[in-house]
Amino acid sequence: MEESIKYYEEDFWKKFFNIDLAEFYSSVEGFLLLRENLIREISSESVSKLISRSNIYREILFGGFKASGSEPFINNALAKFYENVLGIGLENIQLVISRLREGLTLESATEDIYCKPKEEGLVLTRLREISSKLKVIYKKLRDIVEPPEPREYRLDSSMSCVNAFLDILNTGKKLLPLYNPTTFFIMSIYSIPKFYSKEIYTKLFNEDIQSLLRKYDIDIVKLLEPDLPDEKIRERREIIGLQKDCVGWLIREIILDIYSLFQIDELKNFFTIEDEFNKYIGRYIGKLKESIAIDRFTPIINAIKFANQTDSYDHKYRCKIKINNLKFYYSPQYGKSPEYRGKIIGGEVRIGYMGQYRLNYTEFFAFLAPQMFLGLAYARPVSANEFIWLCTLGWET
Repeated sequence: MEESIKYYEEDFWKKFFNIDLAEFYSSVEGFLLLRENLIREISSESVSKLISRSNIYREILFGGFKASGSEPFINNALAKFYENVLGIGLENIQLVISRLREGLTLESATEDIYCKPKEEGLVLTRLREISSKLKVIYKKLRDIVEPPEPREYRLDSSMSCVNAFLDILNTGKKLLPLYNPTTFFIMSIYSIPKFYSKEIYTKLFNEDIQSLLRKYDIDIVKLLEPDLPDEKIRERREIIGLQKDCVGWLIREIILDIYSLFQIDELKNFFTIEDEFNKYIGRYIGKLKESIAIDRFTPIINAIKFANQTDSYDHKYRCKIKINNLKFYYSPQYGKSPEYRGKIIGGEVRIGYMGQYRLNYTEFFAFLAPQMFLGLAYARPVSANEFIWLCTLGWET
């Protein structure tokens, strides 16, 4: 593992921030600037003047138009891409259709029709969240990493925004853990038992390696520990992970955002994309059964199965699991309900309503450890002895 995930080499991090993440940053910022420029242009004149002046605007606003009252556009219409993805469309398409039925030309039917930005949908919302996180990352690293410039896109065809968005998908896909060792490492240390991480990443806790990671704000801290008087035992059985809001934590957030883009069904009308989150799960889920002695953890598994189920990986409803028989089990409402949070009392973990299921601390986290390493489980503190948790089950049967 350490031969391919060279977290202990500075060049590993330089490449990630200067090339991999930088390309994605440039694509996202360039796309958002292109949209701003397009909105500025189409808001200045009536639709009639726009489509008379350039076929680019005609195709942007009416590409795939079939002038039907119930379904004005075909499913993969270019105009639907601009409306649904970029939030750019006609002010009143039904009025235009009614005029066309009266025999008006498209130009005369749109003399008093204007374009204006529509309410932003999920795609743009997600891109703005990604943009905000990327800006914070490069601001935090400004002393050691040069902030990327937005990619320059020009509106020289009706496909310009489509191609710009395709760049986002392509550069984003390259960042996903299935293809990128840096983000695999980030996901694997979000929360994980210290004893397990030491076996996988043997150099991780060397002081010079920790110093390198801190340089890039990959800040690994203690998250949880058993409530035991022996300090050495507590230290050995810590759950460690990424400090909230550090660069590493933000990278993980961006990865979940990218996964969620590949799960937006609407985009499948315009691009050939796969559900990258479930593709990742499908690739690695078999390895869990190979790496865990199921019989040893039967009491743990049975207790977890009394917990609530969900198909979403986090409270933002990103990363839905769609593989048959697989489910996420978790502390309900992702820890918002105090009665259902995991609790640490002595050498026990208590889960379920008011901690009704009592499990050995070490065994509970030993069972979760391989899933945590793959990013398919997590445990994060709410207080010194309370935590939210999620894991994946269904693979063990």
